[in-house]
Amino acid sequence: MNRNYLAIILAAGRGSRLDYNGPKALFEINNVPLIQYLYNSVNNVGSIDLLTVVGYKKNSLIKYIKNKSLYVVQNEQLGTAHAVNQCIEYIKKYKYTFIFVGDAPFISESYISNMIEHHEQQNSDCTFLYSKFPINLPYGRLIFNNENRLLRLVEFHHANNQEIEIDSYFTSQYLFNSSTLIEVLKKINPDIKTGEFNLTDSLNLLINQGSIVSPFFIKNYKNLIGINSIEDFNYVMKK
Repeated sequence: MNRNYLAIILAAGRGSRLDYNGPKALFEINNVPLIQYLYNSVNNVGSIDLLTVVGYKKNSLIKYIKNKSLYVVQNEQLGTAHAVNQCIEYIKKYKYTFIFVGDAPFISESYISNMIEHHEQQNSDCTFLYSKFPINLPYGRLIFNNENRLLRLVEFHHANNQEIEIDSYFTSQYLFNSSTLIEVLKKINPDIKTGEFNLTDSLNLLINQGSIVSPFFIKNYKNLIGINSIEDFNYVMKK
């Protein structure tokens, strides 16, 4: 493990809304599990080590990822920040840490390479992907000022009617300086509505403390959509 980059894939969730009884990450598109698309993209970039967070029906996912990725277990699904906290001992070994969600399979090799380049050019503490969405999805909304400077992120379940109309969506693909990630995880508190520890809170914490947070725009919003339901699947697959 002498590489600079670690990619954490969050894959502890279940696929109940997909009418699928296994781990969501093993739901297949064109006979390929969702998580394999991400593995392929990360491996094609090269020099990035993989670490997968498993949870629901973990044994079937562990069996699949054997020789593909290291893994840690999230025994209780208490949110994305909680999931990443299970990875701390690995994160400490790397200079930079990607975090991807295992149900968003179409993060391409070029997106990952662009994140690295943008992160270095901007001297960022955290770089993330986003897009403008013409459809309503329960994703966090990004609020920019008139100079296109990011002011804050509002989680969908905390957004008011005006904020819901914002079309800049946050889709949970991050690149952190590992030291920044370790420190900000310590500051994330349970969500007042859900009780979960949400990694999305890291953006507002970093903005408020003056860290460099760098959004990277992706034109094709469909490539950032998570496959959380049959409706999502049908929409993404529609030409």
